Amino acid sequence: NNSVTTFGHLSVRSGGSLTIPCFYDQEYKQHVKYWCKGRLWTSCSTLVRSDSPQSKSDVSIADDPDQLVFTVTMTNLQEKDSDTYWCAVEIGGFGTMDDCKSISLTVTAEQALDHHDPELAKPVTDSFSD
Repeated sequence: NNSVTTFGHLSVRSGGSLTIPCFYDQEYKQHVKYWCKGRLWTSCSTLVRSDSPQSKSDVSIADDPDQLVFTVTMTNLQEKDSDTYWCAVEIGGFGTMDDCKSISLTVTAEQALDHHDPELAKPVTDSFSD
């Protein structure tokens, strides 16, 4: 089912922040939304839920039912935060599976993105040498 959609992959520099939009269908307006971390959906750990106070200062969630989107904001991201995350909607009821969409997040070390253009990094040939 494709009732929940988001980006497939995001990359951010260490120390940076991200706000991720998770879009959902009209039928989910009243449902609880949450953000889960872990490669496998069945064993991911919930970081924040839209129906409870934020459990961590560096992760927050905000639902906007009028726009059919909930946003997750993550701040001060570190390389260890690189993982699979899930935009999820709680369906509830016996035997029902929550609706979710995975997103792969890569946090890179700061110096990794500070590389120079390879063209400019080549040694300059001394045209006067014989």
